[in-house]
Amino acid sequence: MRRRLLLLLTALALLTGCAAPDGGEASGGPEPVNLIYYTIGEPDADLQQVNDALNDILLPRYGFTVTYNKIGWNDYTAQLNSLLGTGQTFDVAFAWTDSYVTGARSGAWLDLTDRLGILEDTIDGAFWKGVTVEGRIWGIPTNKELACPVHYLFSRELVEKYDIDITQYRSFASLEPLLQEIREKEPDYIPLFLDSNPTNIMALEGYEYVGYDSIPLMVRSDDPRCQVVNIFSTAEAMENLRILRRYYEQGYINQDACLRTGFSRYQDEPVFLRLSTGGPDASASYSTDYGYPIVAQQASPSVVTTESTQGGIMVVSANTRHPEACMAFLTAVNTDPEVRNLLNYGIQGVHYTLTEEDQVNIISSGYRGVPYTQGNWFILKTAVGESLNKWELYRAFNENTQESPLLGFTPDYSQYADVFNAVSRVCEKYYAPLFTGTVDPEVYLPRFLEELSEAGIDRLQAALQQQIDTWRAGQ
Repeated sequence: MRRRLLLLLTALALLTGCAAPDGGEASGGPEPVNLIYYTIGEPDADLQQVNDALNDILLPRYGFTVTYNKIGWNDYTAQLNSLLGTGQTFDVAFAWTDSYVTGARSGAWLDLTDRLGILEDTIDGAFWKGVTVEGRIWGIPTNKELACPVHYLFSRELVEKYDIDITQYRSFASLEPLLQEIREKEPDYIPLFLDSNPTNIMALEGYEYVGYDSIPLMVRSDDPRCQVVNIFSTAEAMENLRILRRYYEQGYINQDACLRTGFSRYQDEPVFLRLSTGGPDASASYSTDYGYPIVAQQASPSVVTTESTQGGIMVVSANTRHPEACMAFLTAVNTDPEVRNLLNYGIQGVHYTLTEEDQVNIISSGYRGVPYTQGNWFILKTAVGESLNKWELYRAFNENTQESPLLGFTPDYSQYADVFNAVSRVCEKYYAPLFTGTVDPEVYLPRFLEELSEAGIDRLQAALQQQIDTWRAGQ
């Protein structure tokens, strides 16, 4: 692969000697190609400075520049939809699961199947399987952990203080005596912090969503028949909802859980236990993310699903006038360590320094990338606090994951858009109150199931099962 990369870089260098990709000259004559790039994340104070530094690499090395736009977390979806709906010009964007699949099927993204080049070997093959829609590849997935199992994130301070063996906690039911102890001995702590964006707690029972977590249709990851169920009609769901309700009533869960959002992690409040998803070396990465020392315990199996492979994808607009430059940019993001580290950490000496172990030491909050949105992790430097052999741990983790029997299957609800939207609205109404224990499932779950039935979930379930059966028959 190294030889192929050198050949590509040599070809690009020769190309930029006379003209930039797609016809713009690198120096003199017409202006070089400038790509418009949109991604998610709060705009940084130093974003323009990083953009300039990025172009200082891209222009002489690859013959084009990039206008780097970050759109806030709460605004990105609407902004992307607006760009597509109004036909505004852009070249590269961040997409994920539903936006990726919807854009692929609507013709919004450029078909990249025959343009991958060295990326085909750079990125794990399971990702390519997961992002294939109708036999074609429409974006470049972030090469990272393949599976995103549920983790319990414990406060390291309290784990050490009370000598807690976190390895014995895998189910919600097992947590009860531990949460009770923390509630009694550490009244200033929230024993279990939950918010309105519930982690897939049914993964603890071996279930995975089929495509979209806004629709409660799931299959067991170990079921080769892939029988679709409405998860809220199962005994496992009812049992977990009862446990959550009991924890809420006993004060183990923050009482404002269904009103809080994922951004609540930035609130300065002591928390003993959170739930999240992720890969190996989780203790270090979550400690950095949440701002206090964490020890993580994986609680669900490591299963590679279509959803986990589609969590972060860079797509090219079907209307781009510069497909070659777009692919050169995506190749650089995935194979050029200088480009990748700049996007992730900012400028050396301004936003970070390097330790003697060659780890990144953050010295400024002026810029911060969003790692899962921007390409190959395995060429990133590790940061202070992370394991020096982090990427070896990730490779070992990926090699020991289990592929879902539905990996590569993407549901098509285009013929059921009204029903899909109706079911989604019902779920939006009940998900957070039920999954945070805020309401009594004995009262509200029957109402939820009745409204799901009225919205047409049985039709969706039957259609989804038929699609899966057809897909499996063709594998």
